[in-house]
Amino acid sequence: MTRENLEQASSYFKRYTVYDKLFTAMRKKYAIKGQLCGTFTLENLTMEERNTLSGFMGTDFGKEQTVKITFSALCKALQKSRFCDSHWEEILESCTGKLLVSNKEEQLRKKEVQDIFKEDCLALCTKEDVKDWLSGLLYEKKSGSRIIGKQMETDRKETKQLLKNVVYALEHLPVDEGKKQPMPVYAAEVTGNPHYFDEGTVACRLLLNYGELRFGQTEGKASGIEQRESILYHLGILKDDLSNLCLAYGVIGIKTDGDVHEGLQGFCKEKQAVQMTLNTLGGLARLEVAENSRHIVYIIENPAVFSYLTKKYPQNTFLCTAGQFRLASYVAMDLFPKEYTFCYAGDFDPEGLQIAQGLKNRYAKRLVFWNYSKKHYEQAVSGVMLDETRLKKLDKIEEAELEEIKNCLLTYKKAAYQEKMLYAYVIE
Repeated sequence: MTRENLEQASSYFKRYTVYDKLFTAMRKKYAIKGQLCGTFTLENLTMEERNTLSGFMGTDFGKEQTVKITFSALCKALQKSRFCDSHWEEILESCTGKLLVSNKEEQLRKKEVQDIFKEDCLALCTKEDVKDWLSGLLYEKKSGSRIIGKQMETDRKETKQLLKNVVYALEHLPVDEGKKQPMPVYAAEVTGNPHYFDEGTVACRLLLNYGELRFGQTEGKASGIEQRESILYHLGILKDDLSNLCLAYGVIGIKTDGDVHEGLQGFCKEKQAVQMTLNTLGGLARLEVAENSRHIVYIIENPAVFSYLTKKYPQNTFLCTAGQFRLASYVAMDLFPKEYTFCYAGDFDPEGLQIAQGLKNRYAKRLVFWNYSKKHYEQAVSGVMLDETRLKKLDKIEEAELEEIKNCLLTYKKAAYQEKMLYAYVIE
């Protein structure tokens, strides 16, 4: 068919709305079958549309509510018309301005485009571990792959820029340079935007996803927030470096350059407790006890009990978590050498047992429960009743060493607190 004839055919069919409906049905059939064939059903046609179609097809559709036309009938009608040199395929493409593509062909085309895009993204990586991580997201549908998938569907250009920034950031992590940085400082350094990795952004989710793959999830975290902060800390990034802290007494810090931390040493000398922030802990290679040669650290949940014990046993080393374990507490405990033992004393309530079990899972034999017995529970029992919602949390307590306290809580339905056990905490 000549270009002139095709333009004439296109001009004619565009003139009537009935052909818009017919061509829509024909394109749908082509998408499914990969060719024009079978029957096309047209519903809710106006009288004018039925008359137009009747004139072209040579069949009276004036009284029919639903019009059904076979492709063979359409071909015969086209051959009898002044557009006999044309084919329906080229007429459809000319009138709609779109190529006829089957669903299978469209899927193959999309896959080719996606494969090229993925290869371009992988080419951004210069470090193998980052490339392996990104490959897992792009090709293997690993955890986090939906993040990329949604982004690609929205805007490939924007997604590529996102991955370019994230890949560069992952290949310039503070941990790989032996340092730690506050999140805004790190983000500004690698992307130019101090808020690039803010909580809830896609970039932050990808950063955490890589960190989780590289370092794994740490056992015993008190919350999702603590888990995220822990992953970032392992990457050398401080999410909350000043307000995230741990109270300590009798602790000596050895910095990464091998020197003693003079600030911590000063507090030891003055026999005073000190608040160790993540910023302080981030610059340490390890922690040690100041005077106790037995390599024992006493971990206390309650600040009042902590204060009492530091005064009664000033030659020992204590950490206080102030009711809830934060990342700084875990980091501090992790900085003590493997030969150190932790004696843990917490409140006897469902939340306290959850923390205790998490610590046992994390530190295993290194952690010893201090005064976790029925005798001490009965000594410290309070008038605070435990409702069913709180008691339900005990279903997840499976640590054998906590079974006795768990049964006490289920039996008496009352919490027991450390303040009433002060004189039971004896250090020989």
